[in-house]
Amino acid sequence: MRLVGSAAFKAVETSEPRLAGSIPVHLRQMWKLFLLAIAGFWLLSPAMSAHADPAQPGNTRSVVTEISPATSAIEVSIVGVDAFVKMKVQLGHSAEVIGYDEEPYLRIDEKGRVFENSWSPTVVINQTRYGTGSTVPTDYESTDAPTWRQIATNGEAIWHDHRVHWMSPLKPAVINDEGLVQNWQIDMKVDGATTAVLGNLYVEDAPGSWWWLLVVPAAASALFMKKRLRHVALMSVSTAVTVLGVAQYFSLPSPARDTPSLIALGVVALLLTLVATALRGEEFVAAVSTAAGIALVVAVGLHRNQVTHRFVPGMGDAWFVRFILPVALGMGAVAIWHGLNALLRVPQPVLARSEEN
Repeated sequence: MRLVGSAAFKAVETSEPRLAGSIPVHLRQMWKLFLLAIAGFWLLSPAMSAHADPAQPGNTRSVVTEISPATSAIEVSIVGVDAFVKMKVQLGHSAEVIGYDEEPYLRIDEKGRVFENSWSPTVVINQTRYGTGSTVPTDYESTDAPTWRQIATNGEAIWHDHRVHWMSPLKPAVINDEGLVQNWQIDMKVDGATTAVLGNLYVEDAPGSWWWLLVVPAAASALFMKKRLRHVALMSVSTAVTVLGVAQYFSLPSPARDTPSLIALGVVALLLTLVATALRGEEFVAAVSTAAGIALVVAVGLHRNQVTHRFVPGMGDAWFVRFILPVALGMGAVAIWHGLNALLRVPQPVLARSEEN
């Protein structure tokens, strides 16, 4: 059985030999921990969402078209493409949103205090986008007196409203050439006056799956790059993924945000690439570069629906998202291939002196 000296062991001041073509023990342990962390992150990420049902990519969008009668006391907008309604009430004014059963649902008073009617069935139904898992109290009556509970003091309310989005994951039918699915209306009282917020829901075709073909030129270009240039490219795409995650996360209000996994994995890939650039030991560089590639591949895997759907929450119809993620997948895959190839290739044998003689 032939043994060779390991450059990686020499880097940590040990001359312990290893089997030709095998991975050093300390690197194998590092791999186990890294892969365990990535697997756990993948499995737990749905449960780690910032809120129970954050905004998700889709092919429908909702827009506010009118407030009738017109008033400057409130501002109403759609958040997360079609997932949430956001209402801002100016100080000195009040507004009360009417629920699905024509009961008082939300109230913002003249001092900017926000209240929720905890006895309203709308509160229960609005916990998720499709109202799944909702159980309305059996003894509820729409004429019951509201039970107001203060939830904020900033004069703003944001909530899922099933009147403004399609209540099924299936593609809706359109009623005109503009892709109109339905007109919607939210009733409320502003300073005691009956008011209606009107809007439209539209659907558009999903982007073509050809965007995934960008993986091919990205991988092909990275495959034939020199190591230093490949590290620069990996660093650039890791930065792009991180910036993309930051832009998406902070463009949405807190209730609409998803887990910042794109930020986390982009930063991990970027830091690992920086470490690989600074290291000299071939085996360590290969291990760290492979880990960076895995982080990118996992990031794209978790957010692949941003490529397959037209609208991304906080960014709208963002073509650059559909460009960056496939490129990151291609670069990450090549980083993994190069790294594993460097770790697993069989080094030149060191002949014993008896054999030389």
